[in-house]
Amino acid sequence: MSRYLSILFLSNFLAIASLLAFEPLYERAPIYYHETEADTNLTRLLAKAESGGPLARGTDREILANLLRALEVPIESQVLVFSKTSEQNSRISPQTPRAIYFSDNTYVGWVQGGEIEVASFDRKLGLVFHLVELSSREEDHPPKLTRARSCLNCHAGSSNQNLPGLMVRSVYPAETGQPLFQAGTFHTRQDSPIEERWGGWYVTGSVDESTHLGNQFAQGDRSGNEVTLHSLSETNLTTLDGIVNAEPYLHGGQSDAVALMVLEHQVGVHNALIEANLTTRTTLHRHAEMQKAFGEPVDGPLSETNRRILDNMAERVLKQILYVDEFVLPGGVEGSESFQEGFQRNERKSTAGRSLKDFRLYERLMKYRCSHLIYSDAFDQLPDEIRVAVLDRLHGILTEPASHPDFGHLSPSEREHIFEIISETLPRLSPAWGN
Repeated sequence: MSRYLSILFLSNFLAIASLLAFEPLYERAPIYYHETEADTNLTRLLAKAESGGPLARGTDREILANLLRALEVPIESQVLVFSKTSEQNSRISPQTPRAIYFSDNTYVGWVQGGEIEVASFDRKLGLVFHLVELSSREEDHPPKLTRARSCLNCHAGSSNQNLPGLMVRSVYPAETGQPLFQAGTFHTRQDSPIEERWGGWYVTGSVDESTHLGNQFAQGDRSGNEVTLHSLSETNLTTLDGIVNAEPYLHGGQSDAVALMVLEHQVGVHNALIEANLTTRTTLHRHAEMQKAFGEPVDGPLSETNRRILDNMAERVLKQILYVDEFVLPGGVEGSESFQEGFQRNERKSTAGRSLKDFRLYERLMKYRCSHLIYSDAFDQLPDEIRVAVLDRLHGILTEPASHPDFGHLSPSEREHIFEIISETLPRLSPAWGN
């Protein structure tokens, strides 16, 4: 290609790019989020569902149970939220809370009399939201599956880097469940103080001998600036029996504090992985287009700017995976053994019997501060360029701590144990690990 044509091509490319800049990143090449048919564990499951099968017969509750079983989502992960902060607000109340169930790869929401909401992962699209339509299902036929575009009104906002992601929200709920938005809200993360967590949620168990916003209603003054809280119980709850009718829920009156904290950790890690996935794919696509514009091989080395983008993404992922800035729990957290057993059902143990799903529950949540989501679909589906960058950097953090001061919270013994666990249990390690 002549220099003139290269310049002309580049000018046209930049002009088109400037127009596309108004489109969300996930709607542009190479992602085309809503134009692309999703391929997730949920879509594959429903595509194979048969008439008269376990997803076609029974009550809504039975279909929910069968769906969770097929997706390998433990019912013991159940947490209950009564604030009206969902697409199905009209069905949510303190008497009929929305149930959330989650695994390493899937998030499921259900409201009595409503649809099943599922967030699952696609290799190229990241997180995809679907509705399993129970209210319109035909007898002996599996429910229809629809992509819920409206979910992105909240789930692709500024709190998620304007990408499709997850959120755990804490609000000041009135007795109807309606949030008092004028009083403020919190997006809960693993670094959030306990005092800001779980507004609008039911909580069973106790945390850090601290007061949290769960199990409380809020009443605002006339100005809307001051809020008075009214607790549902003078003591920590071990069950919600007597507060709500727990019979419709698969795990009864449980909304476990430990499950809530694991959920909040997972949301932070998964959002970082989603950002890394989509940003890397976009960066690699832009690199290839620029190489074409200058008549260079599309597989040529990345520019310094593009390499820096991937390095920054790797750093952000690792700060979530390695629990940097996790809120300290000097008094610990107590929850039910049933969640912990359900959560650990698929744990991967080293030959010494250690696992990234081993709980500590005092001072911090986990015994070994490296996220179990390093085994997740979202991590495994990362483009090789960013997955290898994360693993290489992780190797350096664990073996050369002096070169990585931002991760100094990991003690020498903890780094040693994390290295042992990952070396023995994680497939497709990068060359830095020598495997």
